[in-house]
Amino acid sequence: MKRLITLCVAFAIILGAYATSAIADSPAGMKLYVFSSGALTIGKGVLQNFAPMEPPIQIPVSFFVIKHPKGNVLFDTGNNDKIITNPCYWGPYFDALKPVNTPDVAIDVQLKKIGMTPDDIKYVVISHMHLDHAGNIAKFPNATIVMQLDEIYYGAWPDEPYTGPFIPADWAVLRSAVTTGKPNAFNMLILEGDADLFNDGSVIVKSWRGHTKGHSMMLLDLPKTGSLILTADNVYFRENVEKSIPPNLVLAYDPAGIMRAYEWIRYMAASRGTDYFTSHDPDAFKARKKAPEYYE
Repeated sequence: MKRLITLCVAFAIILGAYATSAIADSPAGMKLYVFSSGALTIGKGVLQNFAPMEPPIQIPVSFFVIKHPKGNVLFDTGNNDKIITNPCYWGPYFDALKPVNTPDVAIDVQLKKIGMTPDDIKYVVISHMHLDHAGNIAKFPNATIVMQLDEIYYGAWPDEPYTGPFIPADWAVLRSAVTTGKPNAFNMLILEGDADLFNDGSVIVKSWRGHTKGHSMMLLDLPKTGSLILTADNVYFRENVEKSIPPNLVLAYDPAGIMRAYEWIRYMAASRGTDYFTSHDPDAFKARKKAPEYYE
C-alpha cells in the first residue's frame, strides 16, 4: 500500500510538472486574434440534430491568427474572396448559403486590422477543405500549407455522399503546373497525425477525424489565457459539447469521432481548465474579442 501511495504521489508530481512546463513553454508575446470571413445563412437543423430548419440563422465564418515569436499561424482561410465580385464562383451554393460578401470581409482587409498581410503568415493550417474553411488558400503562396493527407484525398475525391460543400478550384492552386516535375505549387506540410508546429507545446495541430475524413483541430497554450481548443467544424455550437447533442449526420463523416471530440474537450476543460472556440456559433462569436483585440 505504501508503495502504491508513493507511486501515486510521484505520478501526481510528474503530471503537475508537465502542466507547469506546458504553461511555461508558452512564449511571451504570443497572441490569438479572432476574425470572420463574413457569414452564412442556414437552417440550424442542417448543422445540428433535432434543431429546427426555420427560421434560418446567420452564422459567422471564423478564422484565427496566432502571433508567435517563431512565426504567425493562420487557422483556416474563410470564404473565397472571389465571391465578393463574382457570386457565380460558388455556383448554387451562393444562393443556398447567402454569404455576406461585402468588400470589408476580404481576408487581406481583415489582416490589415492587426497590421499583417498574407506574406506575414508562416503557416496556414487548414482544418478541412470545405468552401468556408479553405477558400482563400491561394492568397498565401509564401506560407507553408498544413493539412492532413486524408483531407487532401477527401477534398479531391470525397466519399459518397459527402461530395459537398467543396469548391475544387479553391485548392486546385496547390497542385503544380504541368512540366514542373513537382507535385506541389506551394510549400506544404502534409500530416498523418498531430504536429507541434514550434516544438514548444504552444501550437499543436490535432488530427481528429469527425466532420470530415481528415479534419484537424488546434490546441493552443497562451501565456495568460492558458489552454484553448479551436474546434473548427467538429463542434458547431457550444451546446453540442455541453449537452452532447450530435450534429446532423449529413455533414458528419465520422459521427462517433465527433462525439469523442466532445468528450476530449470536456476532459481538457476538467483537467486543465481548457476553453474552446467554435467557428460557427453566433452567440459565442458575439461574446468573443475580435481583431484587433486579442487573447494572450
